[in-house]
Amino acid sequence: MLTREQKREQSDQLRGALSEISTLFLLENTGLNVNDVNVLRSEIRKTEGTYKVVKNSVVRLAVEGTDLEVITPHMTGPKTLAFTTGDAVSLAKVLKAFIKHHPELSIQQAYLDGQLLDAKDAAKIADLPSRDELISKLLYVLQSPIRRLAVALNSPIQQLATVVDQIAASKDS
Repeated sequence: MLTREQKREQSDQLRGALSEISTLFLLENTGLNVNDVNVLRSEIRKTEGTYKVVKNSVVRLAVEGTDLEVITPHMTGPKTLAFTTGDAVSLAKVLKAFIKHHPELSIQQAYLDGQLLDAKDAAKIADLPSRDELISKLLYVLQSPIRRLAVALNSPIQQLATVVDQIAASKDS
């Protein structure tokens, strides 16, 4: 058992880690083994995220008085936290892929930009396109009119070149 001082120290460290986050997933762990947890941690690290197993009382102390305090009523039973300051979609995709093969872990809630989402809405985050995909789609949309204009301006020149080529071919034969 942790002493009050140890809990306070852990909650202060957790408060510092949670102060910068944009997204937090509240997960229920009902029997993952250590090897699976290590695999999950390494996958989450690749998305610039963190996976933490912390006592519920420590989490309650850490989020007290912050925007994250909305998760407090859901801190019952074996819970773990996955959070990131970066791309929420990447973290959600990793969690969804892992949960697909390890049903012992499940998403219970998500805190995303000031809103608490239930399990269904939290799982939908993984179906969204990633930040990089959205940027590439935006660039494609922005380039499209310019590309069409270039093709339209180039078309008469191309047609003229084709006609000249056909005339030259007919004179050679």
